[in-house]
Amino acid sequence: MKNILIADDNIDYAINLMNYLNENNDIIRVCNIAKDGKETIDILNNKNNIDIILLDYKMPIYTASEVLEMIENKEKYIESCIIISGEYESIKMQNNKLVHSIVFKSISMEEIKIKILKLVKDKEDINLTNKIINEILYLGYDISHKGTKYLIDTIKYICLNANSLDNLEKYVYPKIAIQHQDNICNIKRRINKANTFMYYNCEISRLKGYFKFDQDTKPKIKTVITMVINNINKT
Repeated sequence: MKNILIADDNIDYAINLMNYLNENNDIIRVCNIAKDGKETIDILNNKNNIDIILLDYKMPIYTASEVLEMIENKEKYIESCIIISGEYESIKMQNNKLVHSIVFKSISMEEIKIKILKLVKDKEDINLTNKIINEILYLGYDISHKGTKYLIDTIKYICLNANSLDNLEKYVYPKIAIQHQDNICNIKRRINKANTFMYYNCEISRLKGYFKFDQDTKPKIKTVITMVINNINKT
């Protein structure tokens, strides 16, 4: 469940939007409403339970731009803010790293909900990718190697689509090939090449410990995928 802060000086609008978003929903919920920029900053800097900010572009005391500038934990809110505006000039805020998207008050509440759910999905995709990359880097894969990128996308695809490893070459590699506009043979070959590079560069103790091997052994691709997924599921 992702917690939302609605920051809008139009309290009636904020309450109506809160009721709409909270109705029959187990993914997001509005847990706070702020009526001005100062109150918004106080909530964001003193509470740790906010995941998403719905921020009115023109706020009393502090504007949306000033609010985002005064947030202390900016890393937490990267691409976590949706600007709600009636002004076309708000488009310039799209370059702010905390802003995921900008919507206009003329759109329906259902469209706002769809935009929020997309933000949630985008954040989950980024979080999953970062977890996979951390595991890959720990093993010593060359992150610049095309085969490593193919491997990361393969692991991510399996995580998101619950695909069995039995379908790796028959179903998953073709999807990765389409994604990268490459052919299946190249996908497989480059991943194997990246895996060989990892094997010769990873410390033996780290390799054995990660894969629970008794001896120095080059892991198969399916073994790598299985262990990476097992490890990221623990976090």
